[in-house]
Amino acid sequence: MKNTLYLSIVLICCLLSVGCRSLLELDPQSSLTSEKFWKSEADVENGVTAMYYSLSQAMARGYYDWGELRGGNYTGDQPNGPDQYDIINNIMTSANSAGLWTNLYQTISRANLVLKYAPNVNMLSSQKNGYLAECYAIRALCYFYIVRVWGDAPLFLSPVEEYDPDNIYRERSDKELILDQIAADLELAEMYAQPITSGSFKRTRINQMAVYALMADVYAWRHQYDKVLAVMEKVYRLAPETSSNAYWQTLELSPNISQEEFTEAWQGIFARVDPDGALTDIPKERIFYIHYEEIENGLNGNTSYFCTGACKAYPSERLLSMYASGDKRQTATYTGSSQKKLTAKFWGTTTSFGSGGQVSNCDLILYRMSDLVLLHAEALARTGDLNGAVVELNKIHTRAGLPAYLAGDFIAPDDVVRAVLDERTIELIGEGKFWFDLLRTDHAVDIGGISDPNKYLFPINKTHLDENYKLKQNPGYGAGE
Repeated sequence: MKNTLYLSIVLICCLLSVGCRSLLELDPQSSLTSEKFWKSEADVENGVTAMYYSLSQAMARGYYDWGELRGGNYTGDQPNGPDQYDIINNIMTSANSAGLWTNLYQTISRANLVLKYAPNVNMLSSQKNGYLAECYAIRALCYFYIVRVWGDAPLFLSPVEEYDPDNIYRERSDKELILDQIAADLELAEMYAQPITSGSFKRTRINQMAVYALMADVYAWRHQYDKVLAVMEKVYRLAPETSSNAYWQTLELSPNISQEEFTEAWQGIFARVDPDGALTDIPKERIFYIHYEEIENGLNGNTSYFCTGACKAYPSERLLSMYASGDKRQTATYTGSSQKKLTAKFWGTTTSFGSGGQVSNCDLILYRMSDLVLLHAEALARTGDLNGAVVELNKIHTRAGLPAYLAGDFIAPDDVVRAVLDERTIELIGEGKFWFDLLRTDHAVDIGGISDPNKYLFPINKTHLDENYKLKQNPGYGAGE
């Protein structure tokens, strides 16, 4: 079954690829897509499946390279992970593979194809609208990564189906224009998103809550905190905190439970699960995640980055020193004595590696409820509601066995924001958020240690510069380095 699914995905991806010279020579893609492919709901579902496949390829390494490794939380291992070593030490060049955006644009291209052709396919309007919501949201997600990592970038809102140099080779559009487009796409995703039912609900597919999570993230990035608060009202209407029947729920634990009980519950958020299993078997903390199967979509980078004998990244002394005495997350997150590894959080303390051990990769959680709770706290602080911000902050802080913050512990909104940032660092470590958090909260210099603003962005990979003569390298990087 898995072999069949894998071959189907490969075939779909070949049909939906953009810029495949041999394919274009044999049959123009417009003919393949409009005349031969987009005829049924099954074709649309296959197109959406191909879009998620490309996203999984983009996130397999980008999840860590783009949002996790920079800012001082890790030390690198140059022989084992030279690209990651350069990211960690801020000595990237245009040869670094993290500067490749190929899979993100491949995902965007596949979303654009569905958005163009699905409206003309005969199917139930509710099904069609659901697919459109997914594609608008995934396109927004990909562009959101692009503007945070590279800034200005080429903007494609329709598929490239024929070889036309004037259409394929584009200059970079202003990042603010792209952010406006992201916001517009998310509004359309919200409009088209279908009500959640247990029969159709999958946390590996974009759903209403995933749209809200991405909205909150985008609005926070743009410092539109009033909009974050408005989105959070929708979040709590969709997932009331007092309802045990809600599809989503922030993990709640008594501060007095034992370390063993905490570790089991904490690791349960991240443990690899069957996405087709019972809905009750998938943690309610999860909003949207990517599940990896080696035979279907390869492995993500978690094993080689954090878990094998020679890791690409080890937690720094600064990171380890951030944990207050009694914070149960430290024991539940790391293994090792002399040289700790960020292993336990994702794999559990009993997982073995190597011959006969665990070799497949963990799920990558792009959004979960605790992430939103802390974004909510940040937004409340930024809009002057320090009491409300502390309430939200304590939902995560006290769960780890730590004493509650008091509003009187803080003098100004910036003090609360810094406490939220510290909490996000510990709570979301290994989840691809930290570097983006530093940029959003203006702490790339004092915490991240990068004083040159030209180095906030990643270099565009030399491959892209060679392919597209209209592209210009980001300031601070040589085009041919």
